[in-house]
Amino acid sequence: MKTFRSVDEILHFAVKSAQETAQFFTNLSGQARNAKIKKEFEVYARNEFAFMGKLTKIRDIAPLGITSKQLKDMDISRYQVDLESAKGLKYTDALVMAMRKARATLLFYHDIATRTPNEEIRSVLRKLAENEARHKRQFEIEYNESILLQ
Repeated sequence: MKTFRSVDEILHFAVKSAQETAQFFTNLSGQARNAKIKKEFEVYARNEFAFMGKLTKIRDIAPLGITSKQLKDMDISRYQVDLESAKGLKYTDALVMAMRKARATLLFYHDIATRTPNEEIRSVLRKLAENEARHKRQFEIEYNESILLQ
């Protein structure tokens, strides 16, 4: 089990993950089956860029305050989804990847929020987790509608 070695590594992972997800949504918007969905994926990409900003500002709020024992309890593989393998996937398969990524990110934000003693940081992370949960639901709806159209 690979774990985070430092709080900085957690924040770096979070920002990098948001950046990869923004690129994934940008690519997915090019595969969208209609203009409405294309626009939604573009919005998701912009949201991920906004998340990157919020995540980098966490450092300015206060230290995360996560202990080394808590770091060791965070298995990185729980939060990773290989978005590189999503290139060239069918639209519905890409939606499945988007659902998996949203779930992993939701779990990541939740796990950090439950470990930090700082209420302001916890609040930011909970809001990010709520956004990810909303995205996941939207992907599930789009997936179900895509399957019905096939």
